Amino acid sequence: MNILVFVKQIPEISKIQFDPATNRIKRDQVPLIINPFDKRAVEEGIRQKEKHGGQVTVVTMGPPFASDVLNSSLRMGADRAILISDPLFAGADTLVTAKVLSAVVRKLKPEIVLLGKYSLDGETSQIPPEVAVMAGYPFKTSVSKIEFIDERVANVEQELESGFATYRMEVPFLLSVSEKINRARFVNPSVPDMSSRIERWSAQDTGASVRGSDSPTVVESTERIESFRKVKMLSSTKEVAEIIEGIEMNETKGMQDMFGDVPAPGLREHAVVVSFHDRKTAMEISGKMSDLGLKNSFSVVVIGNNDPEEIEGIRCSKYIMLNGSSVKGFSEYLVKYIREKHPKYVVFSSTISGREISSYVAASLSLGLTADCIDLDIQDGKLVQFKPAFGGGMVARITSKTMPAMASVRQGIFQLTKSRHEFSIEEVDLNSSWPETALTSESVPHDFVPLSDARVVLGIGKGLGRKENVSKVLELAGKLKASVGGTRPIVDLNWIPRQQQVGLTGFSISPKLYIALGISGHDNHVVGIRYAGTVIAVNKDPGAPIFRYADFGYVGDAEQFVDELMGLLRAS
Repeated sequence: MNILVFVKQIPEISKIQFDPATNRIKRDQVPLIINPFDKRAVEEGIRQKEKHGGQVTVVTMGPPFASDVLNSSLRMGADRAILISDPLFAGADTLVTAKVLSAVVRKLKPEIVLLGKYSLDGETSQIPPEVAVMAGYPFKTSVSKIEFIDERVANVEQELESGFATYRMEVPFLLSVSEKINRARFVNPSVPDMSSRIERWSAQDTGASVRGSDSPTVVESTERIESFRKVKMLSSTKEVAEIIEGIEMNETKGMQDMFGDVPAPGLREHAVVVSFHDRKTAMEISGKMSDLGLKNSFSVVVIGNNDPEEIEGIRCSKYIMLNGSSVKGFSEYLVKYIREKHPKYVVFSSTISGREISSYVAASLSLGLTADCIDLDIQDGKLVQFKPAFGGGMVARITSKTMPAMASVRQGIFQLTKSRHEFSIEEVDLNSSWPETALTSESVPHDFVPLSDARVVLGIGKGLGRKENVSKVLELAGKLKASVGGTRPIVDLNWIPRQQQVGLTGFSISPKLYIALGISGHDNHVVGIRYAGTVIAVNKDPGAPIFRYADFGYVGDAEQFVDELMGLLRAS
């Protein structure tokens, strides 16, 4: 079994320093490491080789010093390592990178291709599916388990926002792996350096006829994001309860007045909002695009697979409902629609399925795509896309050189607004060239509301004390109609499902209210709450870093705080 693993060298996010004069990273002062998800992909490749035989080849694309991650991979147990380094590829964005890597796949013809689900410096999740589409390989992203049932067939478990689904796949295939798939092995320092075994390929060696300058997206500027919060310390649980009540009242009041107009149908130009099993985010994005359409004279069409009744009030002039659609079938329809209807802008939601669909479309049509945007604007007819990077420490302003301009948007970023106008409905029945059915599916326990659906999130850390106290937080969450999330250590201790992890290797969230219970406030966690509306931190250590990232702080024991707050809410 020939296994190909793509890896990337990235700055160690927690040690990034910025030059205030240029708003750029001081790269010479930041340690470089293998992207953690990619390291797990290498480990999984080696484990599969150890079980079934074969060879593991590890490839990276980057400057000469990127060979360090290849040396590390060889020392872990990989058999072959290739460094792709050529000035022709300088400035390559995700699409150009995917074109180069897919050429390598076609040249080496592996049975299995593995990558991390995304790199921590970019967080796009685009490259794995784009490589798969260009190379002609079936794919699944965010995979947490691979079990071969014979030499050519494997059961593949995919980690979703709402749980897990298992699919049967036949080699060759491409997978991106999640953090859950394994723990990378420890390499004994006595294992010798293997740099001399690294092969070096030029652009010509890859067979890819593309340059970095062919990139369809342009980073026009970057801006460092400082913490905008200044904590106000509170002296009692009652004060916290009053703040929560005030936020809820304002939220309720706002929900009663969230209506907007819809751009007229039939305008010369139109935007498409894509919704695959994601009603809420589609409503949010449609509201934003309608606001932009009213100002810039384009109409809004939504393409999705929700029942029209589920999206009642969505701000669009037309809804195209796709029946019987898998991710592949949905993607194929979008490619055809874009070729025939020529929308000017296409916006997706940044769910696991949304990222797969958007990447499929981008790869099929060689279009620029910016993932996980936190804002959109139209300037001089261009879709300006604002994307966080390096753990949220910077925001890049990006535009596309191709049309339609395409972006995906995180859940909860835009205000959910509705329309009083009816939209026309067109139904389309689909038959995918790649039908698929999940063998099994497993949902997260119902006590845990998906983070993307929650306007209030209670985050728990080790300061909560004991696993048994999670039930108290769940009871409080029920009272507040909140979701429960937490830090990586809490997930590793199996206190909460992995789908509820907030932070650098979990989810970035944007609820109206986030209450941090016993969370110390390490960088890896706080980057996930940067876009929360109001943050309340509870910690018995007055010097805990979490208070630097909170609007309100309360010094006290997290378990006692939960008990007291629940008592106040019951009495109210």
